[in-house]
Amino acid sequence: MFNSIRTKLTLWYAGVLVFLVIGFAALTYISVERILTLETDENLLEMSKNFTSAVNSEENSEEEKPSGNEAVAEVIKEFRFRDFQIFVFSNNGNLIAKTSDTNFPAPDFPDNTYTNFYYNGKTFRSFSTPLKLHDGNYKFLIYRDLAEQTKIKARLLYIFLAVGPLVLLLSIWFGYWLAKRSLKPVAEMSRQARTISATNLHSRLPVKNERDELGSLATAFNDLLERLENSFEQQRRFMADASHELRTPLAIVRGESEVALAKQNRPPADLRESLAIVNDESKRLTKIVEDLFTISRADAGQFKTNFRQIYLDEILADCVRNIRVLAENRQISIEFSAQVTEISGDEQLLRRLFLNLLDNAVKYNREGGKIAVNIAHNLVTISDTGYGIAADEQPKIFDRFYRTDKSRNRAEESQTGGAGLGLSIAKWIAELHQAEIIIAQSDETGSTFSVRFPHESLTSETVENQNVVT
Repeated sequence: MFNSIRTKLTLWYAGVLVFLVIGFAALTYISVERILTLETDENLLEMSKNFTSAVNSEENSEEEKPSGNEAVAEVIKEFRFRDFQIFVFSNNGNLIAKTSDTNFPAPDFPDNTYTNFYYNGKTFRSFSTPLKLHDGNYKFLIYRDLAEQTKIKARLLYIFLAVGPLVLLLSIWFGYWLAKRSLKPVAEMSRQARTISATNLHSRLPVKNERDELGSLATAFNDLLERLENSFEQQRRFMADASHELRTPLAIVRGESEVALAKQNRPPADLRESLAIVNDESKRLTKIVEDLFTISRADAGQFKTNFRQIYLDEILADCVRNIRVLAENRQISIEFSAQVTEISGDEQLLRRLFLNLLDNAVKYNREGGKIAVNIAHNLVTISDTGYGIAADEQPKIFDRFYRTDKSRNRAEESQTGGAGLGLSIAKWIAELHQAEIIIAQSDETGSTFSVRFPHESLTSETVENQNVVT
């Protein structure tokens, strides 16, 4: 129960509310008490001023000139109130007059001060001030019974104690209901999420309000589901295409081996022919398996790179020399022009990128065609005089296992023939180096692939042109 967010929110809400209610009640109680005390002090001060003024008027009467004691005794008859008691003492502490029959003590209160004291189970507040008359100095004391104020504060406290828990209970119930209502979309999303599996990744969570936090959460979760769906679909296509690509060479190897073993005393020439076919297909299988292994490690983020300062022109020159044998077999010439360019990168991966592009330039070129390789600053271009790529196929050329019909027809003509993974791997390597690989141009006159490296990776440039023609 206490693991529920709804319960936790309710408890937090109740705790904060209890703190606020107690704080409000305490603040209100203290404020009321302060207001009542100030009101009492004002009344005491006003009564003392009125009494002093009345005594002075009586003492200064023109008809009679009473003594101070007589003036006090005459005035005190008019100051008899239920909640106020007045006492007048002489300077030597003798009681001159009073308005109450109760024998209140005469504590030695400082002049012009307010003091609370208790007498016979009751609380009183007193005010003392000196009273100066013609025949001497007196001390004026006035007391007020705080019973009425005590009742007011008791009623206020009773209200807080009686109504406070009820308000808290209602607030807790309302907080629980509000938390339940607020978290209802989360419960719906949870129920919907439990029904989603690999077989129905097309399902999405309901989004009632895209502008609030829960709507944003559901939208983010739906985006995640969409990425998962695309990833699962890509994996399914990958497995299907990989199975398809592996099936053909395996069937050829099996067929040739069965033919070679079917008859005894076969001529050596026939056996060598079968072994040559098996060897070619095994090379093709090895290339496909290596490409699949590279892609799987790249997808899993387990491919270790070795970035260091390297010369891009030297790597490209080596790749041109390595591809020369394939080009000579089809009477294709290669023109190579380069500027010395030093970058930070992985040498082996860059070799593979350029070899894949050069291999495609040879495989899909015309007999007796040309290949132009150029590197200038941060741009590498590889052009051929092949048949080109249709405009509608160009956006898909970097997809895994994607090959045009022409490429499938000529795949067997090259020893490096693969399964349509070369350009996909080349794009991955380029992205790993923060480079951009695109089809710059492709039509019936040929195709041009360009790889543009970021300027930040360049460390030096020295112009040096090299031309290689085969």
